[in-house]
Amino acid sequence: MNLPLVVDIAIGIIFIYLTLSLLSSEIHELITTLLQWRAEHLRNSIRVLLEGGGKSEIDPMLKQREEEVQVLTDRLYSHPLIRSLNQEAKGNLAQFNRRISDAVISGVYEVLSWFLNFFNRLRGNPKATLRNPFTNHTSCPSHIPPETFASTILETFQMSELGRLVTVSRLEKFQQRQVSALLKKEQYLQDPESRRLMTERLKQMTRDWNKTRQEFAEGGISLSAAIDRMENSLNGYIGYCEQFIREPDSVKTFFLYELNYAKDRYYNPTEKPRILETLRPTLNELIDLVQNKPRIYQQLEAAFRDKNSPTYQGFKTVIDHIPDLPEPLQNSLKALTDKIGTRKASLEDEIQELQTQLETWFDRSMARASGVYRRNARGIAILIGFLIAIATNADTFFMIDSLSQNTLLRETISDYAQTEVARTQNLDEVKRNVRDQLDDVSLPLGWNESIRQQQIPPEQSVQIPGLNREIGNPLLYLKRLLGWLISGIAISMGASFWYDLLRKVIDVKNTGDKR
Repeated sequence: MNLPLVVDIAIGIIFIYLTLSLLSSEIHELITTLLQWRAEHLRNSIRVLLEGGGKSEIDPMLKQREEEVQVLTDRLYSHPLIRSLNQEAKGNLAQFNRRISDAVISGVYEVLSWFLNFFNRLRGNPKATLRNPFTNHTSCPSHIPPETFASTILETFQMSELGRLVTVSRLEKFQQRQVSALLKKEQYLQDPESRRLMTERLKQMTRDWNKTRQEFAEGGISLSAAIDRMENSLNGYIGYCEQFIREPDSVKTFFLYELNYAKDRYYNPTEKPRILETLRPTLNELIDLVQNKPRIYQQLEAAFRDKNSPTYQGFKTVIDHIPDLPEPLQNSLKALTDKIGTRKASLEDEIQELQTQLETWFDRSMARASGVYRRNARGIAILIGFLIAIATNADTFFMIDSLSQNTLLRETISDYAQTEVARTQNLDEVKRNVRDQLDDVSLPLGWNESIRQQQIPPEQSVQIPGLNREIGNPLLYLKRLLGWLISGIAISMGASFWYDLLRKVIDVKNTGDKR
C-alpha cells in the first residue's frame, strides 16, 4: 500500500469522524441545554464549596449542615446580583418558548426520576427521587463571575451593616463612659448655679453626640468623622465651662484641669487611634456574630434607645433576613480573614479585602470544578459517540476496508474534503456546508442490506451444532462491535480535533503532490 493511498484513506476516515462529531456535538449541546448540565454542575459546585469540600457520613450533624447549605444556596441564587446573570429574552414569543422549554425540562426530570426509582426498587434500595435543581427558577446562570459571588456572600450576610451596628453599639457605650466621667466632675463645683449650667450644657452635648451617632448609623459619616465631631463637641463643652462657670480661681482651675484630663484619656494623639481600633469590630468578630443571632439583637438593643426610630427598624429588618451561617462556611471565612493580616484603615477596607479573598477562593474552586465537569462531559461524549456509531453503523474496520477497496468512493470523499477545507477557514462554516451538501457524498455508513452483507457476508455463516440453522460468524459480530467502539471514542474527540487533523493531513498530501 503506497503512501498516497494511505493518505487518501486517512482523509476519508478523518472526514467521516468529523461529520459524525459535528452531529455528536449538536446532540450533546442540545442535551446540555435542555437539562442545564452546566448550570446544575455550577450550583452543585457552589454547594460543595459552601459545605467545605469533603463530608463524613458518620458526622451526626451532617444532615443539618446539608440542609443549611441547601437553604443558603437557594438564598444566594435568589439574590439580584446572581439573578441578573440569567438574562432571558422578552416578548410573547420568547416567553412562550421559555414555557415550552421549562415544561420539557420538568418532564425530562420526571421521566428520569421514574426510571431511577424503578431501578432502585429492583435493587432493593430506598427510593431516591431525581430532583430538578431549578424547580423555582428553571433557567439559571451557567457562569458566575468571582466578584459577583463574593459580593453576594457579603451582601447576603450584611457584613457592612452588621459592622456598622456593632460600632454604633460601642459608640453608645463609649459615649456613656464619657458622660459618666464628666458628671463625676460636678462634685468639684461649689456654686449651685454653676452645677446647673454644667448639667444643662452636658445634656446639650449629649444630644449633639446622639445626632452624630445617628448620622453614623445611617451611613452619613465615617467613624473617624464621628469621633472628630464628638471631640469638637467636648472641646466646646470645656470652652463653655471656662467662659460661664463662676467659681473661685483655684476651684475653677482644678475643675477645668479635670475636664481636660478626662478628654485626653480618649482624644489625645496617642489614644485616639486605639479608640478607633476598639470601636470597630474585627472581621472574625462579625463572622462569630452572624453565627449567633441573639447576640446581634443584643447589640441592636444596646445601640438604640428609641425602638421606633427608622434606623432601629432598618437594622432589625436586616438582622431578621440574615440566613443561618453553616459551620463549614464560617470556618472558611475565618481562614480567609486570617490571610488579610494587619488591620486596614477602616472596616470597609477590610471587607473589601475579604471580598478579594473570596473571589480568589471561588475562582480556584471553580477551576477545579471545571476539570470535574470536563471529565464528566468526556464520559457523556463517549456514550453519545458510541450510540451514534451504532445508530449510523459506523464500523471503523468496515470504513477502512471500503475506502481501501473502492477507488471511486475514496477519491470522491478525499476530493470533497480537500475542497471544503480549501474554501472554508472555520469549523462553523464547515458545519453548515457539510449539513447542506452531505447528500452529495455517499459515506460507508448505514443499516441498508448491502452494507450489512458486506460487514457479515452470508457465505461466512457458521452452523450451530445440533441445530439445522446457520448464523453469522460471531467473530465478525465481535469485529463490528469493536469497530463501533473505536468509532465512538473517535467521535467523542470532538469536531475541532478532527478538523485540525484533517487540515494537517491535507497539507501533507499537497506537499507530497508538489514533489
